[in-house]
Amino acid sequence: MVLRKIMGLFVCVLVISSAAMATAGIPDLTNTLANMNGAGGNTLALFNLPNAGGSAFNEAQVYGVGTAADATITMVVLDAFGTPVADYPSEDMWLESVDGGMVPCTGGTAADFTTNPAGETSWENPLNAGGYSTAFTQVIINGLPLNQGPFALHFNSADMNGDGAVNLADVGNFSSVFYGVYDFSADFSSDGVLNLTDVGRLAQGSGTMCP
Repeated sequence: MVLRKIMGLFVCVLVISSAAMATAGIPDLTNTLANMNGAGGNTLALFNLPNAGGSAFNEAQVYGVGTAADATITMVVLDAFGTPVADYPSEDMWLESVDGGMVPCTGGTAADFTTNPAGETSWENPLNAGGYSTAFTQVIINGLPLNQGPFALHFNSADMNGDGAVNLADVGNFSSVFYGVYDFSADFSSDGVLNLTDVGRLAQGSGTMCP
């Protein structure tokens, strides 16, 4: 009887240990911490191009104002025990606009690098993306949204229709809204007005496409 109890206890310990090992080193969406720098309570906007020729995150603008802002997103990936998850693949961490309006190229919004020994990664480099969105931005880890956030970051692009290329269709879309009621989709400098600065950014993106 005593031996049976000891064996039962041993089995329980093995099961608990196996469960703990199963979650060690796996990102925990509750414990993982992300932060968008420099927002200061403002909504920020970022101009994208399909070839990553748009703005870096530290070149973002305050939405509707146009002043410079740093939208860099940093993240520390932790497992269920609060231990940093090192070497987690960058392609398994990406950004999405909540409404799906920002349209990335394949892998175009992945984190800049695989997590380091402290579990850290970031989004600083320009994205490969088109489309536009005035919804918030969500960090996705392995297909699931991070519990923290979403962040007040909007996107637009000279690839206005989000088809992966800046071409005559986008020029047509731009022309149709340029002289009308204000439309953020064409306000590439996010300053609240449509002007020659936006024309210049459209020209900058002309001919670009997803890799």
